[in-house]
Amino acid sequence: MHLSWQKHLELSRIVSNAADKDSGTGLALMGIALTILAKDLLMYETRSSVTSTWREIGLS
Repeated sequence: MHLSWQKHLELSRIVSNAADKDSGTGLALMGIALTILAKDLLMYETRSSVTSTWREIGLS
C-alpha cells in the first residue's frame, strides 16, 4: 500500500485520537500504521536505488 505523506500524517492523527480513548486500539493501529509506513519507505528506497543504478549504467 502506498500512501502520500499527507495520508500518513492524517493516519497519525487518527491513531493519536484513538489512543486517547482506548489504549489497546491505539497500540494496534500504531502497529498497522508503522507497518504501512515501513513498507512505503522501503518501496521508495528501492525505487530510488533502481533509478540511480539505471543512471550509472546508462539506461535512463
